[in-house]
Amino acid sequence: MNPSLTHRAAHRPRALMTPLLLAMLLGGCTLMPDYQRPAAPVASQFAGDHSAAAASGTPAMAVSDIGWRDVFTDPTLQEVISLSLANNRDLRVAVLNIEKARAQYGVERAALFPTINAATSESASRTPADLSATGRALTSRSYTATLGFSAYELDLFGRVRSLKEQALQSFLSTAEARRSTQITLIAEVATAWLTLASDQDRLRLAKDTLASQSSSYELTQRSFDLGSSSALT
Repeated sequence: MNPSLTHRAAHRPRALMTPLLLAMLLGGCTLMPDYQRPAAPVASQFAGDHSAAAASGTPAMAVSDIGWRDVFTDPTLQEVISLSLANNRDLRVAVLNIEKARAQYGVERAALFPTINAATSESASRTPADLSATGRALTSRSYTATLGFSAYELDLFGRVRSLKEQALQSFLSTAEARRSTQITLIAEVATAWLTLASDQDRLRLAKDTLASQSSSYELTQRSFDLGSSSALT
């Protein structure tokens, strides 16, 4: 056997593996910048939570983990807030935007993998008895099955992964936008509720003051009618 042919045959698998390894290495590269989440401009806990947690020996709960029902404990106010959350159009639009962003993320994520198409079919034909060689009607059937791959893009420089990450971050930002819309709606309802309660208390105080002033006026008027006080009083 020719030694040169043996040497070429031994190096042929290496030559075939080189493009594959190169494609895998390029697939691990990406031009997408490394995103660093900035610090929130607000505190993660309410003032005084650290001292209260240290005194009780329990870890302080983050502000983001506190539910609105834990903040507003009045049953009537909770019912009003629930009605506003169920019937607010802006919040409904925000929820629909989340579904749209989730679907877009699914589309971009699916581009990372090749698409496999499979199809099966059946055809049947009948030969009548007067045309059959055997003198009997015959029915013949044939089955076919196909399996194929659609066009697939090798993500050499991370373009597809970058689009997938962009769709993911867009989905997360949309979810946070819905949460922000909900928090804003709850805050507006609670503010209107507290303003109404304050106005009702002030109205009640004004009515009580009017009743007190009216009683004083009637007492003074009676004293004047009896001659015990002057018209100046």
